Amino acid sequence: MDSHIVTRYDGTAVNCLTGSYSVLAGIAGRPVEEQTVFERGDGYLFQAGLDESGYPEYIFPVEEAGALGMARSGFTVHKEPIDFDAPGPHLEALLERHGAVIVWVNTAHLNYADVYRDNNPYLHAVVVRGIAADHGHVDVHDSLVVGTQPFSCRAVVTFDDLVRAAADRIKSDAHDAMGFFYAVSDDLRADGPAVPGADGTAAAGEGRPDGAELSGALTRQAERFFAEARFREAIRRYQALCEECFAGPAERAALGARRLFHHASVLYAVPSLRLMARSLQVAGASERSLALHDEAARHWEAMGVLALRHEATSAPSVRKRITQRFEQLDDVTARLWESVAADSGVRHRS
Repeated sequence: MDSHIVTRYDGTAVNCLTGSYSVLAGIAGRPVEEQTVFERGDGYLFQAGLDESGYPEYIFPVEEAGALGMARSGFTVHKEPIDFDAPGPHLEALLERHGAVIVWVNTAHLNYADVYRDNNPYLHAVVVRGIAADHGHVDVHDSLVVGTQPFSCRAVVTFDDLVRAAADRIKSDAHDAMGFFYAVSDDLRADGPAVPGADGTAAAGEGRPDGAELSGALTRQAERFFAEARFREAIRRYQALCEECFAGPAERAALGARRLFHHASVLYAVPSLRLMARSLQVAGASERSLALHDEAARHWEAMGVLALRHEATSAPSVRKRITQRFEQLDDVTARLWESVAADSGVRHRS
């Protein structure tokens, strides 16, 4: 049996890992929305670096945010090195104990979707929900297949494909998490109701965060934005990496522009801001914060359009407008987090 899609769904996660954690929580019997993982995991903070292929990327700290979001929702994340000498029995034992696991994979070996076969490989997280008695294949839930029309799916994957995908290690500046199975256990069900912590997050466990919790989560992220250089300087660093890429060979510059489009409009910046809009509204954010958020979203949408124009034309005038747009984004992002902090009376030093 070859790897193949069993069921295809139109709905997708915003991110493969946070979406996969949401799937694990549901399988554990206490659903947690992906947006909640973002909110409790400080997932609205972004950093910049190089991706698996050495191209610029602008991304939230995925592993850190996912683990924090699950912990603050009352789950423990278990990270176990894969026993590549006996991966079948190891996976079977984990599935019997936890019901499902997440594994980071190299998409070069995911043969159930054309988009994985036809594009450069990258790091991707999928959920394994079952394994055949003869260990010949596994049942996989892929929460985000990124293509012209993104989708999610349930797929049958040959066990050999899964092992190759998990063992063929690639990494980026933001991700180096291959070689492990990730599972979750529900602390609230095991130990009874959580006791609120000093920051109010431990009480989060059940259901969607209320306005007070969201206000605290957004304030915490505002404080971290100004305290941690990786977040405060992320847009400027991303700009420098993109400009260096655009100054290189024509093929690399064109692909770098296409990656900028994907990071701005498809994968990270705009999708994250859509989630943040709902968080700000529930938290009772000020009109100023909401307006600054909308301004940031418009700039990222415009950046995506400029990136496609740069890919098509390499025109100096387009590159100049990209530079100007980065400067506007750096400014409005700082003002947005400053306004979020001010909503709760927190002051900072720029």
